[in-house]
Amino acid sequence: MKKGGLTSVVFTTEGVAFAHTTKKQSELKLDYCDFQPTPAPLKETEKFSQYIHSKALDGTQASLVLPADCYQILLVEKPSVPDEELIDALRWRIKDLVSFDVEQAIIDYVDLPEDAYRNRSKMVYVVVAQADKIESFIEWSQGIGLHPVAVDVPELALLNLSEDLADEEAGLAVFFMDSKNSSINLMSDSELYFTRQLQYNLYSSPESAGGAVLEMQRSMDYYESQIGKPPCVRLIVFPMLMDDDPLISELRYNLPLDIHSLNLENLVDTDLELSAELQKKATIAIAAALRVDELNGGGRA
Repeated sequence: MKKGGLTSVVFTTEGVAFAHTTKKQSELKLDYCDFQPTPAPLKETEKFSQYIHSKALDGTQASLVLPADCYQILLVEKPSVPDEELIDALRWRIKDLVSFDVEQAIIDYVDLPEDAYRNRSKMVYVVVAQADKIESFIEWSQGIGLHPVAVDVPELALLNLSEDLADEEAGLAVFFMDSKNSSINLMSDSELYFTRQLQYNLYSSPESAGGAVLEMQRSMDYYESQIGKPPCVRLIVFPMLMDDDPLISELRYNLPLDIHSLNLENLVDTDLELSAELQKKATIAIAAALRVDELNGGGRA
């Protein structure tokens, strides 16, 4: 059994990605990463129980990352209520904005920085997820030998990889793609100011890259004009793409930014070989495993 550390579990339409980190002195080290293709992991408890045991991950703390079809992220004005009443107030505020019964949902939120929206109304991102699906993922993870301590979503898990890259006031755009869709996070001074999902994905046709670039440009225009932040100067694309990829070419032709698609082997402390194919499947798992609060004994629900 691995001593301590955190195992991330990411559910996708293609399978389940796993990653494990251990704290070495003051740094996190990625010591395991893998992707297991399957159309229905929740029906394969015994198979994954054997898998977890074979990788010596039994009993490790786990951070579960939800698939896109069981949560939504909504930008709303923060209600002026005491902290102990905030979740109920947010539940009421978003009740007509979600595609499932909000009374059967689990709600959390992320405060935007004080200077967002030019110090107008205080805004928050509300993460609302279907409680029954979360419970199913938790029970499955417990059944295969893990100890779930956190539930996350890809957009927020990605911050673990990008916070250190956004350590200046000048804006950083982080564009992430998976097999289903994509998202863009806009950051400044290691803080998230804007997030949005896009329809473009890893398997989109080269001809559709122009549409994705246009949506990114609109997001960055909004970031400047409405949120009131300095322009983005850098764009990071995950997972790693080659320089001749149609999306990278389209981005460099149309956006006046410093554009990079980073190899996680150069960004994360690891001795593992992270192939381009593995990074396509497991970037979010790696990001989620870099969540430091659980390794320090705490963390948000």
